[in-house]
Amino acid sequence: MRLTLDVLRQFTDLPADVREARILLDEVGLEVKRIDPSGPGVPVTLELLANRGDHHCLTGLAREVTGRTGGTVNFPSFTPLVVGDAPHPIRVETPLCAVYSLTLLELPRPVRQVVPSAADLAAALDGDDDLSLEDDVDLLEDDGGASGPAVVVGSLSDADRARLEACGLRPIHPVVDATNLANLELGQPTHAFDADKITGPITVRLSRAGESCLPLFQTERVELPEGTLVIADDVKILALAGVIGCEDSKTDEATTRVLLEAAAFDPVAVRKASRALSIHTDSSARFERGSDFAAVLPGASRVAGLLADAGWSVKGTTGVVSSWSDPGRVVRFDAEACRRFLGIDEDDLELYTRLERYGFELVDQGVRVPTHRLWDIEYPADLYEEIAKSIGYDNTPIGLPAIDMGGLPTHAESVRDVVADVLVGQGFYEVITDGFHGRDLPEQLGFVGYHPLAAHVETANAIDRAYSLLKNEALGAAIEGVAANGRMKHDEVKAFEFTRTFHPDSSAPNGVCTERNVLWAIVSGSERPRTWAGTSRSADASWLKGVVEEIGLALKLPLTVGAADASYPIGSALHPGRQASILLSGRTVGALGEVHPGVVAAFKIKRARPVYFEIALDTLVAEPASKPFTEPPRVPPVERDLAFTLANGVEGGTVAALLRASGPAWLGRVAIVDLFAHEEDGRAVRTLTFRLFYDNEEGNRTADEMNQATEALIAVVTDKLGASGVKLRV
Repeated sequence: MRLTLDVLRQFTDLPADVREARILLDEVGLEVKRIDPSGPGVPVTLELLANRGDHHCLTGLAREVTGRTGGTVNFPSFTPLVVGDAPHPIRVETPLCAVYSLTLLELPRPVRQVVPSAADLAAALDGDDDLSLEDDVDLLEDDGGASGPAVVVGSLSDADRARLEACGLRPIHPVVDATNLANLELGQPTHAFDADKITGPITVRLSRAGESCLPLFQTERVELPEGTLVIADDVKILALAGVIGCEDSKTDEATTRVLLEAAAFDPVAVRKASRALSIHTDSSARFERGSDFAAVLPGASRVAGLLADAGWSVKGTTGVVSSWSDPGRVVRFDAEACRRFLGIDEDDLELYTRLERYGFELVDQGVRVPTHRLWDIEYPADLYEEIAKSIGYDNTPIGLPAIDMGGLPTHAESVRDVVADVLVGQGFYEVITDGFHGRDLPEQLGFVGYHPLAAHVETANAIDRAYSLLKNEALGAAIEGVAANGRMKHDEVKAFEFTRTFHPDSSAPNGVCTERNVLWAIVSGSERPRTWAGTSRSADASWLKGVVEEIGLALKLPLTVGAADASYPIGSALHPGRQASILLSGRTVGALGEVHPGVVAAFKIKRARPVYFEIALDTLVAEPASKPFTEPPRVPPVERDLAFTLANGVEGGTVAALLRASGPAWLGRVAIVDLFAHEEDGRAVRTLTFRLFYDNEEGNRTADEMNQATEALIAVVTDKLGASGVKLRV
């Protein structure tokens, strides 16, 4: 928006210093894009907020400034119009027009009016970078070069004309000047029709298919999209509502009767019309951001007053058709919450005073929103923003907002993360499967008749047969995944899931079933991705056994693989000679093995031999037993390493046990720390390194004592196990 600081000073106080005035405008959200301190009146161009239609006028800008300064807004004076019978029939046929008013003004004496040239028309709108042609500028046609001087019918005052020029509009005619000036002052667009060019009632409606119009300043008619909001009479389109008037109803040198329109239109309807026809005006810029519905009559009254001073007179009363009433929106406002939000310490009175500067009113339930802010004030945080602008963002305390830290992961969550890391590291992808399956799946797996997994929790009246049973095992979904990938010619499958199964149990707390948390994984194809350098062998039960053992190592759990457990339910669906049990501390917690060839065939899987494991997840996530704290020694133990070559089936544990039993009381422990497999005399032998930890808490044990103890242990092992092929490796 283009204006001068001197004009804005007519509506509110500004700092005398230009630099301070610019800083103030920037800080209250009226960004200064250009300013010329040496120009007449200090010309300035402002970048207005996109969602603030109330900023598009001088009083709106002044109100924003006074919210910071605490000054007053100097509104232009006008005499309110008298509302009564309409001077011309009005019909409003769409709710997209909330308020529509008409006022008749007449020129009492017939005199020839000033008719601007084409150059004058362009100059009247020159210099406003943000706005295009004004829809409310009813420019008069050129008089065709008529002889004699044109007669001006009562121009506006010099001060009013100067105000227009300061905002980039050249005065050209009282009707044009009055509508422009009222628009600039109050932000209420108005439009003047030549009353003698209107046939029948003025109707606010939506355009019909095939209708066209000739907008102002254009030479060719444009076809209107069906449903465009228009103003029309019985035979033609008079204006595109909220956007621009039409040539067929404009005033000219013969106009002596004017119907002044002031209205409130739906922002979206105006924006659609403006975009569809690529016509962007100052009026559309205001309406599409949401106008003040309560400003319709004040805007018309201001125009009527300006024209009255220029020689026109109001005839009769103003007709108003309105479906709108102030909703009286009240937003809850908690002063203490506002102080916490902004980190300020202003008292309640100061906060309410700052809100009143913007036009808000304190009521019992909170703060009443003025009509010019109904489009953007809805929540308490919106009011906090107004107070922050009033105080100044640079004047609020600097600090980081409080942050609620999330809780530490539970032990169960940590276990799942560790297991997932192991499996992903081996090339598995986590998947999600359904919690239901169809009645065909148990038959494909062979879980029928008296099989432990033949019983299911059934879904009553299932719409889809494939979702008629709650799943009581995870193997079926895993094999279906392999089969689905195979049908897509994707033979390399590695998938896992943390899921749950449901088992009928009338004694369960829910009276229906117990739930079992399960970790499962399936692999079909190679152990690792094939590369150009060579092939990878197919993943089998032995490879999957290594994955399970790696999970145990990662969790620090004694997870092992042992002989198959005939009582484990899914065992019948695994290959009888290629399956095993998964054990935790000697207790069966899962199963592992190649899927039974018959099951593979039932799922129509070709060329693949998938292997599968599942583990009862609850056994992995059980809270580990707490270990008693042992205070570390003041002086660390002294270490000595002994390497013995073993043969004839002697186990390392036998040697370690002999060392522990034969050592002195201050031999704390013995650990095997290295294994070296090699050949000796054509025989495969192993050399193990045993580490001896000698306690020395007092720090008084000598090296000779430890060396003597070590030599004695060497002698014991050689004496006891030498005949079995055990000897010290040096």
